[in-house]
Amino acid sequence: MKIARFSLPLILLCLFVAGCDRGRTEELENRVAELEAQLNDVRSKLDDAESEVESLKSATDELTSAVSDFDYENWRSVVPDVQQAAANVESTANDVESAINDAKNAAN
Repeated sequence: MKIARFSLPLILLCLFVAGCDRGRTEELENRVAELEAQLNDVRSKLDDAESEVESLKSATDELTSAVSDFDYENWRSVVPDVQQAAANVESTANDVESAINDAKNAAN
């Protein structure tokens, strides 16, 4: 009788603890899923930023090429090309900055 008297509360306590563990496990699984989704978003934003960096490199190469035209072409015909190339570099640099900010925001 004494064993049964202590067994029932012990069994109820075990069931209660098991129920709490299950709830905590679900909570942690949900948190892991949220963090994985956030990580995937950050990775995507970093991929976008890397793509913009490649675009910036290309725009810089175009500017360098346009500037080198001063060596053998009339400066009056080269200036518009240099101005356009410089504008492209500036625009692309802004795109890079924006993509990096997007990645930072996704990480927070």
